[in-house]
Amino acid sequence: MAGQPQRPVRTDGAPAATDAGPAAFGPGPPTEIAPRRTPLIGAALLALLLLGWFADLTPINALRLWGFDLAGSLRPDAAGPSAVVVVDIDDESLARIGQWPWPRDLLARAVARLAEQGAAVVILDLLLAEPDRLDRHDMALASALASLPTVAGAAVPASRSPAAPSEPLIGRFATRGVPELDGLPHADALVPALPVLEAAADGIGLLNLYPDFDGAVRTVPGAIVVGGRLFPGLAVEGVRVAAGAPNLMLEVPSGLGAEGIAIAGHLIPTDSHGRIWIDPRSPERIPVLPAHRLLAGDAALPALAGRVVVLGVSAAGVAAALKTASGHVVSGTLFQAMAIDSILSGRVMARPPALRLAEAGVAMAVGLAIILASPWLTLPLLGLLAAALTLALAAIAGGLTLGAGLLVDASFPILAGLVLAGQVALVRMREQVLIRRRQAAALARQDAYMRRVVDASFDAIVTVDAEAMVLTANAGAERLFGIAARALPGRQLGDLLPGFWQAAMGHRPDDGHSGRQLDATVRGEQVLSIEAAHANGHTVPAEMTIARAEMAQPVFVIVLRDISARIGAEEAARRAAERLRDGVGRITDGFALFGPDRRLVICNSRFAALLGPAGSLANPGIGYDALMSRYARSAVAPVDAGGRPDAWLADRMAAFSAGGPPRIQEHLDGRWFRVDERPTAEGGLVTIYSDITELKLHEMEMLEAMRRAETASAAKSAFLANMSHELRTPLNAVIGFADIMKQELFGPLGSEQYRSYVGDIVGSGTKLLGMIESILEFSRAEQKPVATPGAQCRTADVVDAVRRDLHTAALEQAIELKAELHDGPATLGVDASVLYQVLQNLVSNAIKFARPGTAVVTRSFVDRDGRPGLSVSDEGIGIPADLIDQLTQPFWQRQGALVRAHSGVGLGLAIVKSHVDNLQGELRFDSREGEGTTVTVWFPAACRVPEGNAPPA
Repeated sequence: MAGQPQRPVRTDGAPAATDAGPAAFGPGPPTEIAPRRTPLIGAALLALLLLGWFADLTPINALRLWGFDLAGSLRPDAAGPSAVVVVDIDDESLARIGQWPWPRDLLARAVARLAEQGAAVVILDLLLAEPDRLDRHDMALASALASLPTVAGAAVPASRSPAAPSEPLIGRFATRGVPELDGLPHADALVPALPVLEAAADGIGLLNLYPDFDGAVRTVPGAIVVGGRLFPGLAVEGVRVAAGAPNLMLEVPSGLGAEGIAIAGHLIPTDSHGRIWIDPRSPERIPVLPAHRLLAGDAALPALAGRVVVLGVSAAGVAAALKTASGHVVSGTLFQAMAIDSILSGRVMARPPALRLAEAGVAMAVGLAIILASPWLTLPLLGLLAAALTLALAAIAGGLTLGAGLLVDASFPILAGLVLAGQVALVRMREQVLIRRRQAAALARQDAYMRRVVDASFDAIVTVDAEAMVLTANAGAERLFGIAARALPGRQLGDLLPGFWQAAMGHRPDDGHSGRQLDATVRGEQVLSIEAAHANGHTVPAEMTIARAEMAQPVFVIVLRDISARIGAEEAARRAAERLRDGVGRITDGFALFGPDRRLVICNSRFAALLGPAGSLANPGIGYDALMSRYARSAVAPVDAGGRPDAWLADRMAAFSAGGPPRIQEHLDGRWFRVDERPTAEGGLVTIYSDITELKLHEMEMLEAMRRAETASAAKSAFLANMSHELRTPLNAVIGFADIMKQELFGPLGSEQYRSYVGDIVGSGTKLLGMIESILEFSRAEQKPVATPGAQCRTADVVDAVRRDLHTAALEQAIELKAELHDGPATLGVDASVLYQVLQNLVSNAIKFARPGTAVVTRSFVDRDGRPGLSVSDEGIGIPADLIDQLTQPFWQRQGALVRAHSGVGLGLAIVKSHVDNLQGELRFDSREGEGTTVTVWFPAACRVPEGNAPPA
């Protein structure tokens, strides 16, 4: 069938085209595939390179170190003799003594000999952590170390130890800039020198050296973090002692890491990890003196006067040999000496922290430039670009190394450029091959598609001749009829289509009736609903279209579509719509759904009822504007629509698509609705109207009850104030006359018993007057406004007034009153009388419950949010946690034998709470039973008065 010319057929029921073009299922011309030069691969490759660079993968690290070694080899050799000498306990020196460790008296003799020779500094590249067998040997070595500037060695263990030493070394390291030490080497413990040696030495340096992944040592540590403290490396500490500097300064200008170590005003460059990159090329530059010759007093010793001497060991089996970047194998002592010599001669290579980011930026810029230019780059241009890029970056790196002493990693930008250029070149070479393959594959796919499209079609497609005899059939026909596709050719169409078509095709095959019937259907451009006979005996509802292919012999293409699923879906949709309408109708609230065209889709009867007269229009299809317009003009319209229906309607139309939060809507007939309108995903609107009239009426009743309660509370406060005023006047008279009688101003009372009674009258009256004053103050606090505009007071003046007034009470209890006001503002925007009342009550309470002999402390502060505050602390009996919430209740007092001995009406803390609430502040109690209590008052940030605006003292 694929090779026969066919008439184009449409399976959607539309009329088919009648032109006789190319075969409907034959191969057409292959689609041309334009070559694509996408930069996505290059961008992904660049991203992978950058990820590898950030992860510091071994190959990239190896290239970097190779570049650093090459750059270091280009630098000129140092001029002049070295200022550093190594005294080496070599194999011969060890053999002559015959034991290890050397006795400390021998080391003492060696140090003494170096002092006699005029050595400027002696640096011990030895870890002397264990005492000698004889204590006097350690003392002899300490005495020798004290005779000249010396540096002793310490170390950090290779494995983490559980704890740092109990007596850490004295630190001489400080940090300037950002306190960011994460990039430095870290250790949890330290193995120090003997305390007697540590005390005798002028400095302590760490002996540790860290080789790179290839086993070569290129750097010495400038600083190591041990237990949160900085310790210098041995070479750096030796340079500090040689320079006579009192301390070291680690320069960390930014969060990128360290930049260098400052010693006596000179900066030793480091990398971000605090490592010092030395010149390892000429170990022979450092004179090496065997230790046994020094001890023997060999006259042929090199001049040691004024030189830095590093004393260490290189004997086999005792010290490990180190490989340098230049290929030399040296001892650790000689490497430390080379590091000191590099620092003193200014041959340390600098690698600032920002340089690493600059290298990544250059690599990214080079990579992006190649990626963006890739569509226009040819293979010759790519070759020139790669060569120029390599030479330019290498020249720049070499120039910075020779000119500025910078360690520049040009390897990664060069690698990025070469890799991306190679990727582009590879794409260019394979592009044409890929295009040709794609074109061939496209032709093959199109041919296979055109051959298989019929079989892959879900519809049944059969071809018949003029006698309605099946010629071909696809897999869809096999599914529709239940007969294997290979068994359908040769069958009569009428046998497959019962009913009308069976009768129409039942004539003799040679009478031409079948062909005329098929032609008539084609001319009528009809989509027929028929039933197809399935092999299991049942019929399948289907739609059929027929097209005629112009060939030597008439061939008709028949497309049959099984519509049983569609019929079932339509029935299911009908039932679902009925269930939806039933469910919506049973919702107790008013529900309505409007479509994207702003027309009503569905609503329930409750919605129509809530709209009043407008509900009669709530039928599917009515516009939202028409329905709401009628609603806004009805007698039950919303209150905010009364008199302005057009404006209200405009607001609702504007909110249709955006929706909004639920709103409470009052209506002209006294009802209250809660209206929740939410937009749908397709641009419609879901509206839910809930009648909340009963809830609203209950709410108004509650508000009225609250108003009445507040009025009653105000009346109570006024009554208390008036009664207190009325009681205070006669009470003052009683106290006054009783006091006159007590002083016997008009003559003696006579009996001593009378004097006692008068004293009781004065004391009891004074207590009663204090209670009345507390009640008056509480009444005033309840009625006081939130704040007095413009009020200010000096904190110290108010605190001093409180301490002065309560001094006598504190003395009676043997309590000391203290004030610590240096952390808080000098001036607060609070009325002085209010602040006095707050502090007076808090300090008075603290005095009552503090233990004799303790102190009550008043502190001021400013918290992290800028809020000023005051706190009062005592060392008293404390408050149980379950009673703290009751402390500020009026007239409440804690019960118990320890606390009821104190007088009071129980209003002090209630007054404090009222004043703090009026100021919109915060009051908090922190207490522990048997230890004491701290009461803290926070004021709003607005109460903090700047020093320039404070009133004069």
